[in-house]
Amino acid sequence: MAQSGASQVGLFELDERCETLESVQIGDEGNLDIRLVHSFNHERTLEHSQTAVNQLLGLLPEGMKTRTEIRPLSSTEISFRLHGLEFARIRHGAAVGSFARQDKITFGAGANENPLTDATEDLFRELMQRVYDGRFAGGSVRNPLYRLQPERWLESALRQGLAELEPSIREEFVYVQVPAFAGGDRGMIDLLSVTRSGRLLVLELKANEDLHLPLQGLDYWLRVRQVHAAGELQKHGYFNGVELSDAPPLLMLVAPALRIHPANETVLRYLKPEVDWSVIALDEHWRQRRRVIFRKRSEVYV
Repeated sequence: MAQSGASQVGLFELDERCETLESVQIGDEGNLDIRLVHSFNHERTLEHSQTAVNQLLGLLPEGMKTRTEIRPLSSTEISFRLHGLEFARIRHGAAVGSFARQDKITFGAGANENPLTDATEDLFRELMQRVYDGRFAGGSVRNPLYRLQPERWLESALRQGLAELEPSIREEFVYVQVPAFAGGDRGMIDLLSVTRSGRLLVLELKANEDLHLPLQGLDYWLRVRQVHAAGELQKHGYFNGVELSDAPPLLMLVAPALRIHPANETVLRYLKPEVDWSVIALDEHWRQRRRVIFRKRSEVYV
């Protein structure tokens, strides 16, 4: 994706097993292995597990109930988050030794995930109070719960007002990491939406300085462009009722102003004109308020 005449670049692939070096075409977009799952009905997922949802919310500190994000992840899983930090899940599935369906509530994560039962209810209440006391907009940066998963917090904050970043965006159509990467989580947050004119919009979010932000955004842009060109998005239930434009997606990189690496803009200048990109720099206090400090767009460098 280098500009013509700017430099002479050669790309080679090393096979360490047989110690061979082969020339690779610069135009080759590489391994775009992705996984596109079918979209599901969020409202129906919540309806199936409404009793469990009410049970869990009833155990939270009073002020935490209204701030909790209830986000269906699939037709059988619901995530509960505070400013992007997941603290509990509901899994809807078959009961042990029966064809009946049941909801299983767990809290914590990874090796510390526990089932919510009568025996663990007090532990759950204690943990939720700690999360609520430590993770809020005016909290202390010394608190680990405040510092955890800043990208998730940034995503949570921006989803409440994406139109403030891009007035033409259709906020009712926002998907997280669709399509998904076959290789798993990249430690970045990718959002896919659409403008009112039907053009796909790829958003890459980063809360901390990252030299690779433009290339990671481009990587996701390439994958979205691939599934869109193949007509796969709407076949799998995304953007129902929207007339999608045939134009390449827009690419928007979002980060706090002082966390944008100085080299990011230099890299972006060398992308092909078909990559219509913009950089949105946010106020450093984005946890308290969403305010755009400056914008830069690719058209300036054309």
